[in-house]
Amino acid sequence: MGVVTALRTTRRGRVAVYVDDAYVCSVSEALLARLRLYQSLWLDDADIRSLREQASAERVLADAHRLLGQRQRSRRELERRLLQKEHTEQAIAAALDRLEADGLLDDTAFAAAFVADKRHLAGWGVERIRRGLADLGVAAETIERALASGDEADELERALAFLRRRQTPQPPLEADRRRAYAALHRRGFAGTVCYEAIRRWVEEHLQEP
Repeated sequence: MGVVTALRTTRRGRVAVYVDDAYVCSVSEALLARLRLYQSLWLDDADIRSLREQASAERVLADAHRLLGQRQRSRRELERRLLQKEHTEQAIAAALDRLEADGLLDDTAFAAAFVADKRHLAGWGVERIRRGLADLGVAAETIERALASGDEADELERALAFLRRRQTPQPPLEADRRRAYAALHRRGFAGTVCYEAIRRWVEEHLQEP
């Protein structure tokens, strides 16, 4: 139990709360007003514990909003970034649940956007996209639903488009085939797609006058 002895504005625009001249936490002006904190207010141990918890929840939400403002993220990726900022697991879980309830954190929407971006802008194949989403902590079933929007013909066309941007294959063709396969494999195209794309790519150039 103690008394609020000081409320000091910080350089970041928050308010540092001191109880019995000891720093307790920093809060926003909005939280300060909502809790009706003022100098000389008496707080018991439960009040101080609640104040710290609410201040922690406020900070983790603020950090989460900043990270989501930079770009869309998966729940697991956002969780990892917040852990790096040394927020508690309990505060992070509560914040993530709130963001999901508010529609600001959605792994299904994130996976769909990731697939569209990597297919059409980055030119990745299915396997690389699958690995990328898995690395970001997206559930396997969510990944497969997002990938279901494409088909093998579309995948083949993207692999072929990538090869068409490369140097024209020159005899002996085997070396160019190996390099082309390695390049497609790095981009995450399946083996069957690689072989068929290379076959068509070479065939197109052999037919040129």
